[in-house]
Formats: sequence, structure tokens, C-alpha cells
Amino acid sequence: MPEIKLQSAIILKGPGEASVVKDLSIPSPGIGEVLIKVQAVSLNPSDWMARDHLGRPGAGMGFDFAGTVLEVGEGVQKVRSVGDRVAGFVHGCHGANYSIGAFREYLTADAALLIHIPSNLEFTEAATLGMGVSTAAQHLYQNLPLPIPCKTSVRTNQAILIYSGSTATGSLAIQLAKLSGFKVITTCSEKNIPWLHSLGADAVVDYNQIDAIRQVRRHIEDRGLFIILDCVSKDATAAFCYQCFAPPLSAGNENAPWTFYYASLMPVKNLPPPPIMIPKSAIIHAEWNMVFTCFGRRFTIVNEGLGLNRTWEPSAVDREFMTFFYRCVEQIIPLGKIKLMPVEVREGGLEGVLEGIQLVKDGGALGKKLVYAL
Repeated sequence: MPEIKLQSAIILKGPGEASVVKDLSIPSPGIGEVLIKVQAVSLNPSDWMARDHLGRPGAGMGFDFAGTVLEVGEGVQKVRSVGDRVAGFVHGCHGANYSIGAFREYLTADAALLIHIPSNLEFTEAATLGMGVSTAAQHLYQNLPLPIPCKTSVRTNQAILIYSGSTATGSLAIQLAKLSGFKVITTCSEKNIPWLHSLGADAVVDYNQIDAIRQVRRHIEDRGLFIILDCVSKDATAAFCYQCFAPPLSAGNENAPWTFYYASLMPVKNLPPPPIMIPKSAIIHAEWNMVFTCFGRRFTIVNEGLGLNRTWEPSAVDREFMTFFYRCVEQIIPLGKIKLMPVEVREGGLEGVLEGIQLVKDGGALGKKLVYAL
């Protein structure tokens, strides 16, 4: 335990309001946990959504972090060591628990659910990894039927549409889908098209164009499009995505038992009806989930505005998957196969984070990640 006995953290005071509290205790790691000195944190849209809609007063805020292991708990010696550089995310705004949240100086985390930071990444870069890569992985490999890159190198000759590939999750999903052998079609605004091509996207369509759906369908070719990841998850984007589904041109059988897959990052209030372009006998699996199920804690989110009223139970399957996937990430990143979003490192520490959360909500961080060194 460090000599400093107290720490500062951002705590939710009420809907839309949070502040820095400076007299919180520094926890000791439990069984399977490590104590981490937080070196950098990054912001997500989930931060302002949690602040405004999902968190309870007294909850610790923040999801993404990177830092240094200071102390290891029982049973961790073979997994992590003091001095390890690690990145990950935690379940910020979980209940009214002030001890959970990334926006603080010290935190405890599950040792297995951390990513070792390679020497070619700074803390400020690695802090952007946790929630984005975890969310992308959950949807691509648990909600959608893509093969995990570490398990296969076979080219699938299949296509996936990733709507809004310029988001943090979308940009990582593009690269993971390419590593899984898929042709990637994605959408974004015009200014981000060159960047998404640089990430490996095979086709990039400006979703603001009036004929954007037709452009997507032109890139599908004769193999059809069965798999879509919607990184915006609104009624309008779901309607766009559904219109892009297509069976193989050679199908020729309206009664073929085709199965299509649509995954959204958040619940869509009004999913569209099946498009007329696919057979009436086709099945569309529409899935969404919350990545926090891997942490082993039951949680409930109720918010009418976001269409949420659901309780999630802890999932041993999800934890096992994420633990395995993080080991894959540790193999991939040092090889330069994953490029992270552009980072804007800002000053101000935790007080600056409070301003940054509002800036993200107001649209001031599009196409980049705001990161704060602590």
C-alpha cells in the first residue's frame, strides 16, 4: 500500500452532476485483484450517459483507464506482478458504490480482466483500449458469428457492415473484423473516409449521401450481406442497416432458411420489419448486450428515455470469453495490427475530466478520444 492514505475521485452527486471528492480511502486488493495507480483515463459517450441517466448519487464515475500495478492480492502472483503496466475498464456508476470507477487516483481491478501494455504504447494511448475493444469483441464474437482472430486465420469470403466505423468501438471493430477474415463495409461522414480506409476497411460510404444504402449494396457483391454491427443504435440507423441485408445473388430460393444477424450497442426502440429484399422465410437475429456482465456483479438499469428496463446477472461465460480475448489482444497489439483512435491529451487532471465529459456530450470530441493524465 502506498504511503498516501487518501485519494481523489469523481463521484456522482445526482442526475447530471458530479464532483471531485478528495478524502476517499485507497482500497486493498481482494482475492484475484490488483491495486493500480491510475496514470491516464479516457472519456466515452457512456460517461455523460451514466452521469445524466444511469448512475445513482454516491457512485464512482469512469470506465477506461491505464496504470501501474502497485499491489497484488491473493492468487494473482502468476497473473500480474508489481510494476506491470496495464489497461482496462471498470463498471463505473455501478449502483451507489463510490469505490468503483476509473476516474480516480487508485483503483482495484480483476487481475484477469486487464491488458498488458506493450512497450510501444504510452499510458495515454492504452487508456483508450478497455471499453472500446471489449464492446467490439462482445458484439463481433458473442452476439455475431465472427471467428476470433487468435483461433483462426481462414479467410471467410463473407462481408460485414459496420455502421459508423469512425466511433471508438466502430474503428476497433473494423480492424478486428479484418483480422477475422471478413470484407468490411463501413459508413461515416465524408471527412473520416480516408482514416477508415487506413484501418483496413474495404469500402467506406458517406452515410449522409442520399443514395448511401444503394452504395452499400453495390459493395456487397454476389455473396450477400448477413452480418451487421450498428455502432449508433437508433431507429433510423437500424432502418438503414436492415435495408442493407441481402441474400446471395445465386440463392434463387425464396424458402431458403437464411439467417441474418444485427447487433446494436444499445437497445433500438423500434426495430424495422424485415426488408422485402430477403426471403419471407429468413430469420433476423437482433441482439444487444451490456459488456459489464463480465465483471461478476448483478446490475439493473432503468431509464425510459434510453429504452432500458432490465437486470443482468453475472456471466461466467462472458468473463471467460473476455479473459481469453484479452490474451489475444496482448498478442495482436505489439505486432501493430490494431491502430487506436487519435488521442487528444488534455490538462486539468480530474477537474479537467469533469469539463471533458460535458465536451463529449456537446459533440466536441468527434473522431478522437479525450485523455487525461493523472
